[in-house]
Amino acid sequence: MTPMTETASDQQGGHTSSDGVPVVFLSGMLADQRMWHPALGAYDRLELPEKRLIRPVFCELFEQDTVAQMARVVLTNAPERFALVGMSMGGYVAFEILRRAPERVSHLLLVNTRATADSADVRRRRLLLSRIVGIKQPFVAINDSMLDDMLHPDNRHDAALIKLIHDMGDRGGSAGFVHQNNAVANRPDSMDMLADIAIPCSVLVGSHDQVISPQSHREMAKAIPGAVYAEIAGAGHYVPLEQPRIFARSLADILMR
Repeated sequence: MTPMTETASDQQGGHTSSDGVPVVFLSGMLADQRMWHPALGAYDRLELPEKRLIRPVFCELFEQDTVAQMARVVLTNAPERFALVGMSMGGYVAFEILRRAPERVSHLLLVNTRATADSADVRRRRLLLSRIVGIKQPFVAINDSMLDDMLHPDNRHDAALIKLIHDMGDRGGSAGFVHQNNAVANRPDSMDMLADIAIPCSVLVGSHDQVISPQSHREMAKAIPGAVYAEIAGAGHYVPLEQPRIFARSLADILMR
């Protein structure tokens, strides 16, 4: 898979342009750039006089075994300076990018993610799952129990949304899952670096996120100087897909800071 895809869009005029703030979007596990398309469409439609033009840069990280490797791919291919949006696994990569090159990041939007590392027990379970997935066929990326945890009940039977989640997972495949799951299992704890984040930052979480709790997001936001925290009603672990208009407004707000 091509790791980086850049699109140039004049979000207000509807035509291509090389202007605009480069925004690097880092998705969660087994999600590709389609994760962001509804929210970017909603961004197009926002009627805000001070809305910044953006140039989306999508980074798909299915072939790296550590968040350090993922961060290197992003930093090698991204524009010299960029706003950074990290969802779930993408947030873990965002912290590694900030650890390595904080001067290159202008704004930070953290969505459905956490700064803590996995406990030893969770890490062992993740790595065991990687071994099982590596030998078990056929690969099932998303099952009903996972959807129950990830989606707000109002969205649980949204056929188009569920199809998209399944399609992205199938595209990532078992090999992509193993790479990403191993990287997530072995990620470092980033809590100690939160106090050093000195750029505009927002933290978003769905009110019904059962994968990473709102409480952990509140604690993370409290540790980041000046961070804005928002708990999004009607969403679970997929805020950009479940509430794209609210996500788009949050993105516009932080880029105007």
